[in-house]
Amino acid sequence: MTSHTSSLATPFGGTLRSLRRAARLTLEELSEASGVSVRALGDMERGRSRGPQRRTVDALAAALGLDGEQRERLQRLADAGRERGGAPTPPYLLRTVPDFTGREPELAELESLATGTRTRAVVLFGPGGQGKTTLAAETLRRLSGSFPDGCVCVQLHGMSDSPLPADEALVLLLTALGLPTERIPVDSAAREAAYRAALATRRALVVLDDAADETQTRPLLPDAEGSFVLVTSRRPLAGLEGVRRIRLGGLSGGESATLLERILGAPRTDGQSEAITRLTELCGHLPLALRIVGNRLSSRPSWTPARLAGHLADEERRLSGLVAGDLAVRGALALSYGQLTEPHRLLLRRLSLIPGHDTGPDLAAVLTGEDPLTTGDSLDLLVDRGLLEETAPGRYALHDLVRLFARERLDGEEPESMAREIQLRMADWLLRSASAAGRMFEAPGAPEPWAGEPAASTPESAADAEEWLIAERSNWAGALPLMYAAGRHAEVLHTSRTLYWFSDRWTQWPEWRTLFSYGARSAADLGDRAAEAHQLNCLAWAHGVGAYQYEQAEELARRALELATETGDEGQQAWAWSYISGACLSLERPAEAAEAAAKATRLFEAAGDTAGKAVSQRVLGKALRESGRAEEALTLHRALLDTYAGDVPGLNEFVQALLRHEIANDLLALERWPEAVAAYRTVTTPLARGDLDRFQAQALTGLATALHHCGELPEAREHLTRAHELFTAAGDTASAAETAAAIERLG
Repeated sequence: MTSHTSSLATPFGGTLRSLRRAARLTLEELSEASGVSVRALGDMERGRSRGPQRRTVDALAAALGLDGEQRERLQRLADAGRERGGAPTPPYLLRTVPDFTGREPELAELESLATGTRTRAVVLFGPGGQGKTTLAAETLRRLSGSFPDGCVCVQLHGMSDSPLPADEALVLLLTALGLPTERIPVDSAAREAAYRAALATRRALVVLDDAADETQTRPLLPDAEGSFVLVTSRRPLAGLEGVRRIRLGGLSGGESATLLERILGAPRTDGQSEAITRLTELCGHLPLALRIVGNRLSSRPSWTPARLAGHLADEERRLSGLVAGDLAVRGALALSYGQLTEPHRLLLRRLSLIPGHDTGPDLAAVLTGEDPLTTGDSLDLLVDRGLLEETAPGRYALHDLVRLFARERLDGEEPESMAREIQLRMADWLLRSASAAGRMFEAPGAPEPWAGEPAASTPESAADAEEWLIAERSNWAGALPLMYAAGRHAEVLHTSRTLYWFSDRWTQWPEWRTLFSYGARSAADLGDRAAEAHQLNCLAWAHGVGAYQYEQAEELARRALELATETGDEGQQAWAWSYISGACLSLERPAEAAEAAAKATRLFEAAGDTAGKAVSQRVLGKALRESGRAEEALTLHRALLDTYAGDVPGLNEFVQALLRHEIANDLLALERWPEAVAAYRTVTTPLARGDLDRFQAQALTGLATALHHCGELPEAREHLTRAHELFTAAGDTASAAETAAAIERLG
C-alpha cells in the first residue's frame, strides 16, 4: 500500500491545528494557556514534532477545553506519531495475512466495482469475526496497482465506546492525501468539500475500517468521480445513498478446512481430515474462530486437531476455548452486544431458548411479551447489528456461536427461575398453536380442541396451518421434551393426536418419530393404555413409512397389538397388524405379510373402517405379488380401486394413486408392458400432498422399465433421470444408486 502525503503533514499536527482554530485561539494564546512554547506548538502543527509526550498533550487538552473522548483521541494520535517516528506513513495500515483463504466471489466483485466507473463506494458488512478487515486488506494488496495516487486507510473505531467523529476522520484523510495542515479548513462543511475535491482529482483507494453508522460515514464518501472508497462495518449502513453493499458471511466447509490447513501446515493436518472437518463445524465456519483454533494448535505442538475438537464439543466450554492471546470470539460478540439497548439485549438473550433452527416474529414475541410487530422490528435491528441472520423472509436464526454467547448472557443476567418460566411459556404456546393448526386436517373422530386459553397463533385456513407447521416444525417438535419434562403429559398427548392426520401429508419428517414417541410416553404416564396403543401404532408408521426402519416398526406395532388386545380395541389391533404386514413385506417375508394383512382386513371390516381395510388389502395384494401370485394381486387391486375410490374420507386422491400404482406394478410383474405403461401414466402427475418424491420416483422407475421393454429408450432414460433426482431429494440413496446404474445400462 502507498500513500502520497506532505512531508510536513501529520494526523496529530492537523488535528491540533483544527482544535486550536475551533477554540479561536492564536498560537500565542494557546502557548500562554498551556505552558507549551510557541515554537514547540508550531513544530507540532507543521509536523516537525510528530508525537509529544503525554504531559504535553494533557496540558494542551486542558487549555483547549477538550472532553474525555477528545482528549483520548488526541493522545492516541500522539502515541501513533511517536511509534512511526518521522516516516510519512498513512494514519492506519491494514495488515495482510499470508494464509488468506476463500472470498474469491467477493474479491472479484470488489475488483469489478473498484475498477469500473459507475460505483464509487462499497459497504462491506457482516457480523463480527467474519474477516471484513482482512478482506479489505487483501483487496488493497491486489488492487493497489490500479490506484496510482495511492491507498489510504482510516480506523473509525465504530465498535469502541468513542467512535472517531467524521470531522476528525477528515483531518486524518486530508493529511494522508497530502493537504498541508495550514490548508485544512476549520469549518466542517468546508473540510468535507476539501476532502471530496481531493478525491475527485486523484485516483486513490480509501478504506474506512469499522464504521459505526451513517452519520459518521456519509461525510467521508466520494463524489461520482475520481477515487474509490471501501467501507467495512458490522452494519449494512442502509441509510447511505449511492453505495453498493456486499454482505460477508461464513466460509464454506471446504474453505474453512483449507484455512486451518494453511495455518497449521501439512505435517499437522495430514490424516486428520475428519477432525479438521469437525473443528470447522464447531467454529461455525466463522473466520475469527477458525484462526483462533489454528493459532491454538500452532502454539501447542503436542495437541492434535481431534483433541481440540473434543474440548470444543462441550457447548459450555466452547466460547472459553475459542481464545488465543488477544483474539476471542466472546470479546468480538460482546462489542456488538454492548451497543444494544436493554430491550434488544433481552430479546437476543431469550432467543437462545428457541428449540429449533429459526423463528418468526410471533414466536419471538412470546419470549419478551412484546407485540409481534414491535418484535419484528427488533429482529431486523439485530440482523443489522450482525447478531442475527435472516434465513428467509420473516425467519431469523442465531449463528451457533452467537447462540452460545446469548445463552451465557441469559444465565448471567436473568434468574434461572425466570428462564425456566419463559421456556415453558414458549413450549406451551408452540403446542397450543400446533394443535390448532393440526385440527385443520382432522377427520371425524378427532379430539376436542385444547381446553383453556386458545392458541396465540390460530390459522385461518388449511394452507395457513400447513405453512405454520412447516415453518415452525423444529420448534414445536423441540417443545415436546420441554413439556414432557414439566409433566404436561395431557398437552403432549393432545398435540400428538391432533397432528395425526396432518402427519400423512409429510411422511418423511423425522419430527413424527419425536412426536409419537413422546405421545406414547405421555399416554403411558397418564395410564391411558388405549391411547398408548394408538401412539405406538403411529410410531410404528413413522419408523416404517417415514424412515424405512422396518425392524423397529415391527417391534413397535407388536407392542401396540398387545396393548390394543388388552383393552379390546379392534381398530388399533387392525392397524397394528397392518403395520406388521408392511414391515414383514419390506423385510422380504411375504408369506407372513400376507397373513398379517388378512388379519388386519378382517378386523377393519368388523370395525367398519373402510380406509383401513383399503390400506390392508393393498398390502395384501403386494404380498401376493411378491409371492409370485401377480394375477391374484392384480384382481384384488382392481377390485379395491372400483370399490373404495369414493369411500375413503380425506384420503380419496392418495388411496386412488396408491392403488393405481399397485395395479401398474402388478402389470409390470406380469410383463404386460404396454398395459403397464398406460397404468403408470395415471400416477406420475403431482399429487396435492407434502412429500411424495419417493413415491413418484418409484412410479417413474416402473414406467421407465415398461417403456424400455416397449423399445422407447429416450423416454425411459428421461424418466429414470427424473426418478434419480427425486430419490436423491428424498434421501433414498440406495434407490438413487440403482437408478443411476439403470441409466448407465441404457447408454
